Amino acid sequence: MINTIPTRQGFVLTALVLLSLAVIPTYAQPQAKSGSISWQNVTTVEDVWATYPQRLRKLITVLDLNQKGLEAVASHTQAGDTVAAARALITYFRQKNAGLLSEVPDLDPANAFTVAKQLKADTFAINGVIARVPRREDGSLNWQFLGPDQDAEFGYSLNGHKYLVNLVAAWQSTKNEEYVKTFDRLMRDWLLNNPLPAADDSIYQVLASPTLDWRDIGEVIWRDLEAGNRLGVSWPQTFYAFQQSEAFTPATRLLMLAGIAEHAEYIQKYHKKGHNWTTMEMNGLALVGLTFPEFQQADSWATYAMTVMEREIQRQVYSDGVQTELSTKTQWVALQPFEGMARNFEKSGRTIDPSYRRRLEEMYNYLAYSMRPDGHQPLNNDSDREDLRPRVLEAARVYHRPDWEWIATNGQRSQLPEGVPSRVFPWAGIHIFRSGWDAAAHWTFFDTGPFGTGHQHADMLHLSIAAYGRDLLVDGGRYTHKDYFSFDPTLWRGYFRSTFSHNTLLVDGKGQNGGPVRAQAPQESGKDYLNTPQFDYARGTFSSGYSGVPGKATHTRAVLYVKDKFWVVVDHLGTDRPRQIQALWHYAPSCKVAVEGTSVTSMDLAEGNLRIIPVEQDSWDITLVKGQEQPHIQGWYSADYGLKVPNTTAIYTQAITKPTTFAWVLLPALGQVPDATSRIISQNDQEIQIAVRIGTQKEILVTVPIGEGVPRLME
Repeated sequence: MINTIPTRQGFVLTALVLLSLAVIPTYAQPQAKSGSISWQNVTTVEDVWATYPQRLRKLITVLDLNQKGLEAVASHTQAGDTVAAARALITYFRQKNAGLLSEVPDLDPANAFTVAKQLKADTFAINGVIARVPRREDGSLNWQFLGPDQDAEFGYSLNGHKYLVNLVAAWQSTKNEEYVKTFDRLMRDWLLNNPLPAADDSIYQVLASPTLDWRDIGEVIWRDLEAGNRLGVSWPQTFYAFQQSEAFTPATRLLMLAGIAEHAEYIQKYHKKGHNWTTMEMNGLALVGLTFPEFQQADSWATYAMTVMEREIQRQVYSDGVQTELSTKTQWVALQPFEGMARNFEKSGRTIDPSYRRRLEEMYNYLAYSMRPDGHQPLNNDSDREDLRPRVLEAARVYHRPDWEWIATNGQRSQLPEGVPSRVFPWAGIHIFRSGWDAAAHWTFFDTGPFGTGHQHADMLHLSIAAYGRDLLVDGGRYTHKDYFSFDPTLWRGYFRSTFSHNTLLVDGKGQNGGPVRAQAPQESGKDYLNTPQFDYARGTFSSGYSGVPGKATHTRAVLYVKDKFWVVVDHLGTDRPRQIQALWHYAPSCKVAVEGTSVTSMDLAEGNLRIIPVEQDSWDITLVKGQEQPHIQGWYSADYGLKVPNTTAIYTQAITKPTTFAWVLLPALGQVPDATSRIISQNDQEIQIAVRIGTQKEILVTVPIGEGVPRLME
């Protein structure tokens, strides 16, 4: 139980203990001598030796002194002169070619200067929040600071150190040593005031437990993900970049080397398995192994990391290319270290398994074929509305995929993709319906897949739609990670994770429970979905129940998209008792929405619009909600983490007494949406046939299976 976790130990300079879950090995401890100088004045080799002698001894003992170039370090070590050996080590790295890390960080110069200047004033821009981190009495930063909103994500990012590379970019552009001094001060502060926790610290229980979370103990400094990120995206890069600066003090150089070795051992022992964190942790471990061959364990770190990653890319990524957390944000987060490790291994002259490379290409294929016509990614599970085009275009060059370039340029360059423009990712249960590849094309995201292995939202059977260069029906996004595991719609995190912020059904006022986290088999063409030149079809069933709702309640949704014309959505609610049903339709924030009879429509001049038409149903009670906070949250949208805006949500409510099937026609148009009529021609337990007439046009007949059957279209 969480209550049995020992009280969090303070970070003090009395111990450096690296634990194994089975055995506690003996290491030299980074213990400061009694009466030693303040951490702020530890700048020279002599200061480190006088204050933290055991840490310096440990650093020397983990080096491979047979490495070419370390002869002077070896000689002084054999003579028992640790200080001279440390000086020789500093000289060695000043003269060393940085190898993999010789390139200037690829950052926006203007933003890099802004961030660098903020850091000089102890101000950090993290996840859209800019805050000054307070200092303690001893002058050190409060590295456990959670930001003005008390958000653990702020604390995690503060200790992930990704922002430090901005100081490199600013210094390399100006040669202003003040930027290096800022880096040196921040790095030395962190290294001396945040050693590995003591042996009885509660972090080791979290590392060993499959159920405990870092939030259970309020720990933001030594979470394994941040330890991996420090190695993968910050410490090695900055260490090599500042080698020729006199403002990079000898003490910080030595402490960084010691910290890098400590981190590598920590990550190798305590990394995640089957998780997107694993990719970042192994990327950091491999980078250290490849770029610091001076450590005895360097080769084993790199080899171990690649062995883990080869296993993880098969375990974490379905064969359709979708990462199992089913978040496009996480897809990219995982893909970066997967690909970065391959690139670093190849630059180092090491071979990569061809199956590893193929899986990377499959991951990019999902990004290319799932993105909206305007180039932005879907908001499935925890995601942000990010522009994928630069990444896809670069991947198209690397992987020689002209079809990706065609998609990212809306058909302006390269080669038309083969087959129909719609795509299915059958393991993920993600269906992308398209009318074409142009910027004004209709685009649909329909989710019939599993819950996901992480960052989950309770949103099965959600439907997003964009058309004419504009989002129309939207996923709510994620907004915040505060109250991380909540699905409570009275809390911000709970609302955005819950069914309440998605375009699906509430049952008796409640949202979905979580379903199976992984797919056991791919969905089948001709049974679960069908894509033709004339129409797209997909069907799924949610059967995991609704939060706190007694009895049986299952939801089957089938969507048939008639290319370039409209969507027919058929919902069947299976139940063993009377229910109240609420169908939610969340419009994009920019849409001006109104009720017209039984339909709801957006009505923005010269813009893409969408009308929602219930088929032969006049018993719905229709409510428009926007920016509601009480009695529960409704009508909010978040395109980016930390930002939210009101959006109009159309809520259709009715009571049912038995299993019921109801249908909708979703009609798009540029400008005013024309009137349309729809009627049910026939209906049974397996399928429903509907006639749709747009204005004075000829009726179109669609047959939509909700059980066994074949979808059909007759124009």
